[in-house]
Amino acid sequence: MLDPSPPTNVRWPEFAHVVFDCDSTLSAVEGIDVLAEGLGLEAEVAALTDAAMAGEIDLSDIYGARLEMLRPTEQAVAGLRAAYKRHIVEDAREVVAALREIGIAVYVVSGGLVEPVVEFAVHLGIDRANVRGVQARYDELSGEWWRSDQASEKTFVGFEAGALTRSDGKPEVIRELLGDARGLTMLVGDGASDQRAADTVDLFVGFGGVARRERVAEHAPVYITASSLAPVLPIAAGPGGQLRLTSPDAVQVFERGVAFLEQGDVTFHDQQKRETLLAALGQRDTQP
Repeated sequence: MLDPSPPTNVRWPEFAHVVFDCDSTLSAVEGIDVLAEGLGLEAEVAALTDAAMAGEIDLSDIYGARLEMLRPTEQAVAGLRAAYKRHIVEDAREVVAALREIGIAVYVVSGGLVEPVVEFAVHLGIDRANVRGVQARYDELSGEWWRSDQASEKTFVGFEAGALTRSDGKPEVIRELLGDARGLTMLVGDGASDQRAADTVDLFVGFGGVARRERVAEHAPVYITASSLAPVLPIAAGPGGQLRLTSPDAVQVFERGVAFLEQGDVTFHDQQKRETLLAALGQRDTQP
């Protein structure tokens, strides 16, 4: 158990913004893998992804290659929306709700296709304006539309290249999204692009696919080995934010997150930071 009477001068910073990746972070699936499975191209896409994770191919080089290989139809993209919702990470919705309850702004910055990512984020209670992704482009004049009362499904013709289609582009998008907003920012993600954005934020927390990606786990200042996002709440709230929890559901998620911290399901590469957080949490009062 935590020391019930830690030093009163021990303080953990409260965060004002939490930015989530989407694939393997808020949803347990990788969208590109879902699209590949539907077309029987899992092996080909996996080979490209593995090469990028090994540093053999830059993400900016494989992004277009993967989409061009798959050329996802609108029906396939609709299937991806459903897959995100079916594989929601444990308590993701509750964690997002609790963060917003205590005044922490929540964002999603993803290299996934923006339409499914936006729909999933809204499903979790995240504002549409706080989501960024990659826009696919479809040819409105394709198919047999002129010969039928009902137009054929549009054909994928490409995507809008930008910062999120580059392995080093996520910092640029995060800066644009936050603008001149004040307060500390936490990024929660699992991939190389998240790792490269670590210097843009005040704390990078690895979660999700990070368990399978040692290269990311080894460099994340903090990473969650539990299958739950609950630890994000006490890490983000700090001793000031936690006192503003009012709903019983939020308190329950908060305490579950603290339990994961106590049990060692969250790894801190800086042990002093871990001790500071645990000591600060010992002062908590989360009664609704």
